[in-house]
Amino acid sequence: MPLIWDDVPLDNWRQTHDECVSLQSQLQTLQQQATQEQQRAAEAATHFDAALKKSPFASQPAFLAALLDEETVARLEKQQQALESQLQQAKTLSAQVAQALADHQQQPPAGLDPTCPAEQLSQRLAQRAQQLRENTTRQGEIRQQIKQDANSRLHHQTLMTEIEKASQQVEDWGYLNALIGSKEGDKFRKFAQGLTLDNLVWLANHQLTRLHGRYLLQRKAGEALELEVVDTWQADAVRDTRTLSGGESFLVSLALALALSDLVSHKTRIDSLFLDEGFGTLDSETLDAALDALDALNATGKTIGVISHVEAMKERIPVQIKVKKINGLGYSKLDKQFAVE
Repeated sequence: MPLIWDDVPLDNWRQTHDECVSLQSQLQTLQQQATQEQQRAAEAATHFDAALKKSPFASQPAFLAALLDEETVARLEKQQQALESQLQQAKTLSAQVAQALADHQQQPPAGLDPTCPAEQLSQRLAQRAQQLRENTTRQGEIRQQIKQDANSRLHHQTLMTEIEKASQQVEDWGYLNALIGSKEGDKFRKFAQGLTLDNLVWLANHQLTRLHGRYLLQRKAGEALELEVVDTWQADAVRDTRTLSGGESFLVSLALALALSDLVSHKTRIDSLFLDEGFGTLDSETLDAALDALDALNATGKTIGVISHVEAMKERIPVQIKVKKINGLGYSKLDKQFAVE
């Protein structure tokens, strides 16, 4: 029967053997280190004994009892550094004073007599000290004056800024006063009426464009509430309203009446408009334009009344009241169909 070897115990033996070898090597290393440390300890003990013999301490326990804690050592070292710094400053100051004394002895200040008695020098020193105090007081007064001057300058600058703002407001109010200010208030009334007139002129020009297209209205320069006519067919020539013919005056008056109706329509309802003559001075094209404007106004619900002798208007106005003039008697009467029995 063949033998069957188990490899597990062999592997364990090999691992244990390797660990033993490693431990023996570490042991040798530690033994060497221990020998070295013992040598160092022996050398340190020798040095310590030698230093202890030279020190004021009688024994090692006395030395250990005299040891200070780290906090005390740090505080004393800091105090030592401060004292050394003060000592160095004192030495430097002493050297400077010694040098100043040597310079003074070698070359005294002008006007100082080395043979002058000490009492006289003391008096002069007291006088200089008093003068120094007075100068210091005067210096404080001057500084206070300078401070007050700076505050005054700042206050002055603030006042100048306020004055500048107030001056601007005065200029604005002065300009406004020149435009609309007066004791009786007529300038303001004219100014307000002028604003309304500007709006009325704009509306009237819109109506004139619809009626004829030749004339426009504008306010007369230098006159607050007067109008003048611009003739667009004559290179925008400006004419006085008094130079208009009868037909032109009727067109302008009709445009102004229609514009006035538009102007007050948002506040007051105007339901009726009556026109007395003027149509006879219009040419057929302008007459048609005027009647179209009146038809459009009538379509909005307004009642339009016209007094005219123009035959062409009879065809355009469906509702009529005919009045006949009685010759020689100075009065007129309604046509028979409108007569009241």
